[in-house]
Amino acid sequence: MAYEQLPMIMVDISDLLLDLDNYRIPMKPEDEAGALRYLFASEDALGAATSILRDGYFDNEVPIVLEDPRSSGRYLVLEGNRRVSALKALQDPELAVGQQQAVKRLLKRFAAEVPNLPTRIRVLVTPDRRTAEPHIARLHTTTSKKKWTRDQQATFYYSLLNGSTTVADIKAWYPGVRGIPGYIKRAAMRRFLGGVQFVDPSLRSYVVGNDLKMTVLERAYARPEIASALGISFSEDGLLEPVAKKPDVIGRELAEHHRQAVEYLVTEIRAKRLSTRSEAFKVDSPELEELVGHLIGTSSVPSPAPLIGSRSEPSSLSSSEAVPSSSSAAPATGTDASPQQQKHEEARSRGPNRPETKDKLDLSGLDYNNVPVNLKDRYIELRKLSLKEFPTTTAILLRSILETTVKHYLDVKKISSTGALKHVLATLGKTEAKNKALMASFRLIDSGDAQTPGSVGWFNMVAHSADKPVCKEDVHKAWKLVAPLLKRLLP
Repeated sequence: MAYEQLPMIMVDISDLLLDLDNYRIPMKPEDEAGALRYLFASEDALGAATSILRDGYFDNEVPIVLEDPRSSGRYLVLEGNRRVSALKALQDPELAVGQQQAVKRLLKRFAAEVPNLPTRIRVLVTPDRRTAEPHIARLHTTTSKKKWTRDQQATFYYSLLNGSTTVADIKAWYPGVRGIPGYIKRAAMRRFLGGVQFVDPSLRSYVVGNDLKMTVLERAYARPEIASALGISFSEDGLLEPVAKKPDVIGRELAEHHRQAVEYLVTEIRAKRLSTRSEAFKVDSPELEELVGHLIGTSSVPSPAPLIGSRSEPSSLSSSEAVPSSSSAAPATGTDASPQQQKHEEARSRGPNRPETKDKLDLSGLDYNNVPVNLKDRYIELRKLSLKEFPTTTAILLRSILETTVKHYLDVKKISSTGALKHVLATLGKTEAKNKALMASFRLIDSGDAQTPGSVGWFNMVAHSADKPVCKEDVHKAWKLVAPLLKRLLP
């Protein structure tokens, strides 16, 4: 079917009339007010209004209109009624019957964007309904654009970075997009791998092509132990460190033992011995320990490599062969062992009674018996949670306990405290500034950055970012920071 090219003109929003025969409305309304009421009640016109205020009005899909035979200079909206309804309500919230207050709250929330709202928009003018029908059908009954893959989205957001544009800018430009640092990290890793000097040339072809499943690699570098063994780290925004260097340069300049670790990991992924469901990516699993051992060189690399992540197929090596004991094959401190090797061996040698090795937090010394029952229950739940199985849950519960305990402490002192963790801690800092003992514990939490477990920034990243990994060790570090303050706050 041939599509007729429709002329495009600029029209005042006030001159656009909603279509009472709109296909979205099952029963024809009596007037435009009825159409607008239905679109807000049943077709999420409020969501369209939110998107316009948050992201801006984009006319990549231009409304299709028909000149109103009853009123010269006015047009019936055949396509785009939701967007036009949203624009009308943003100009006059009273038009959104039943949703007036919601629209007013939106306008208040995005007050800075209100001056940028359009009063005139581009439209396509059709001579009659029949001419418009194939255009409308194509928009709503077929998929006109193939959605970008995660890799393609990652490449797009990464391409926006330059000397003047930061990740913070991109997040501000696309507030409706979740996980932009994750996209940045993904794209940076693609470029990093492109710079790695693989001994096996086929691996380079593999990592620069479409065969490498980045979701598996994401699971790998999300584990801090694995990232460390690969010699990589990321900024809070997802940029590969050092951020002053391009990712491919970082890959090209890898130390030899890190290059070998990357090559081993990519080989395992290509051979499908590692997948998104591999036990090797689970916190404190024996498979994770085995994988890290191979990566940092404390285990012998078998040939062929073992099926890491599968419990059903045993390793081709015995446990005594696969991971040398510290008394035999592992280099002692002061030898040529790498820092990663030493760190791994130290972790393996920790005694079972050290606080950082325990699977549950030690709440001894905290008297939470005289707090409100719901807060007391949270403390009881906190002490029962397994850090190995539920590190993220434990961290989020700890954040809740910290915030609620501060609020309870202030309430007892008859001090008003509202808002989230950052705000209640600010209130605490102002009201207890002369309490030196309490402030000593407070400042450690209030001043730390997002990379410091137990700081406000870290808690917020854990609670609100889809890309923030949490491990058992992080929770222990957070508890070490938070526990002294809780002890001073509890009655």
